[in-house]
This record gives sequence, structure tokens and C-alpha cells, in this order.
Amino acid sequence: MPGMRGLILLLPVAALALAGCSSSADSDKQWYKPNVDYTAADFERDRLACTDKKKKLDEACLKQRGWASLGGDIGPAIKAPATPSPKGKY
Repeated sequence: MPGMRGLILLLPVAALALAGCSSSADSDKQWYKPNVDYTAADFERDRLACTDKKKKLDEACLKQRGWASLGGDIGPAIKAPATPSPKGKY
């Protein structure tokens, strides 16, 4: 029975490890075609055409087909300079 307890403890750890490995930054990116009407089927067709055998998406290929990543051109947030507080009575 001690082996069974170890197995029960190991299964959730293995499940979490597999879930962490399966997610990637590429899958979180959203794409759109600026100034063009398109459907999900249009994107799926282009996504499949731009994906290699290792399931890696070629972003340059999507860009050549007119797709742009949503928010990809936005840089990190810049903190506004602090305004000095007025010195005086009020």
C-alpha cells in the first residue's frame, strides 16, 4: 500500500507538469486582419498553412498573408511622471 500512496501523490504533480509544458506563448497571441472582413475559417486556413510539422506557428508567414498580432505593436507601459504637490496653505 505505500506504493499506492506515492502514486496518488505523484499523479497531480505529473498533471500540473504536463499542463505547464503544453502551454506556449504563441497560443496566447490573437490575430486580426486590419481593414478586411474575415471569418474564423479564413484564419484557420492561414494558420494551418503557416504551421510547420512540429506545430510551430510561423508568424512571418501570417504577416505575409495580411494578419497582424493584436496588441503586438504596443510596448511596455510607461509610468507618468509624478506631479509635485503645491506647497502652501491650500
